[in-house]
Amino acid sequence: MANNNIGGASGDINDLAGLPKRVNLGQNKKRLSGQVSAGHAHIEGDMALGKRCITALRSSGEFSRATQGFHAYPARLHPEAARLLLEALPGESLGDPFCGGGTLLVEGLIAGRRVYGSDLNPIATLVSTARTALLSSAQLDLLAETCKSVAETAKKTCAEKKPIHLHAAILKYKSWYKTNCFDELTHLFAAIRSLDSEIKPLVQAIFSSLVVKYSLRASDTSNKVVYIPRKNGAVLRAFSDKAKEYIDQLAQLQAIVPPGTESAKISLADARHPGFDAVDTIITSPPYPGTYDYLLLQQLRQAWFDLDMRNEDEIGSRRSFKQTRAAYEKWLKDTDQWMAACAKALVHGGKMAVVVGEGMQGGRLLRVAKPTIAAAQKAGLSFVTSASVDRFDPATRMKKIEYILVFEKPDKKSIDKRETASKD
Repeated sequence: MANNNIGGASGDINDLAGLPKRVNLGQNKKRLSGQVSAGHAHIEGDMALGKRCITALRSSGEFSRATQGFHAYPARLHPEAARLLLEALPGESLGDPFCGGGTLLVEGLIAGRRVYGSDLNPIATLVSTARTALLSSAQLDLLAETCKSVAETAKKTCAEKKPIHLHAAILKYKSWYKTNCFDELTHLFAAIRSLDSEIKPLVQAIFSSLVVKYSLRASDTSNKVVYIPRKNGAVLRAFSDKAKEYIDQLAQLQAIVPPGTESAKISLADARHPGFDAVDTIITSPPYPGTYDYLLLQQLRQAWFDLDMRNEDEIGSRRSFKQTRAAYEKWLKDTDQWMAACAKALVHGGKMAVVVGEGMQGGRLLRVAKPTIAAAQKAGLSFVTSASVDRFDPATRMKKIEYILVFEKPDKKSIDKRETASKD
């Protein structure tokens, strides 16, 4: 078995950026400088908006509205949190420069907004495109017929043991599959590869949803090897079942998205150069420092689709934190860059919400709130509120804090007044 473990790095840090001041309501019930907290929740700035953000942060449990249950994706924002944030930050458009699997984009469509998403990861754009697809009845029928044809073709060629040409990247990871599962995936892949249709990416996304589940990997976020007995035909049946489930989810999405809502516009782009502009709301969850290697987590899918996923510039990747201080300083610079780019894409008077949590390396917390606020203010945004909840991490047995930080881009009148006052 090849050694493909996605491991963490160790390091040491001293006196990294600190947190904003917080007041514990249990110790002092007097409101102080607009700051208040309740239990393990803390708010600074706009109290009303902060409370709504706390409710969003506390979202939990199973959730399956429309396409939100389609295709696993690591560290996704809870769909209910996305919905609550959209309600708290009304507008006509929505941009997410770290769109991942498209959770926010789906909720944006349901809210009737013009939706724009981008991500550096091509698997992210594949999944988010699949989750946000608005198809007519005729297109849904075509998708169903196409998936049925793919399944039948794969079953036939698999039974005939027809040889399939595979590129080297797939063969490199063949040992991550039981032989029967690999053979069935191979024949499905070949049938999909031959498609010539605008809905091909949606069929690829269905296939993608099976790539890790029917491998020896424990999950999408772990390379621990697990052996699960799989009978012959299991992958082929799973493809057909997943296709039917996905088509039902797409029909649900189409039914609840307001008529006239435009399709989501999703691009493969680095957040430091997002693929959108002139939006009145940005809601996003950038990579927490040192939390995941998002591109490496997709190594099996990268192999099947033969993707060129250059990951040297991936923000906050765990592998980059082998030298923790240098990596943290780079994360700070990257935060300045993507924040400046997003501030430019935001219209005057528009708001941005950033969902971000503390990272951890070498037993030390990597602070995120203060530098993110500093980056926003450097980019010309005004601080509105900071809402946070304390979370206990059972893996490290330490308390970590997760934040929703909200900023606003001043309107032109405010800027003109400020410039006039400075001249006087």
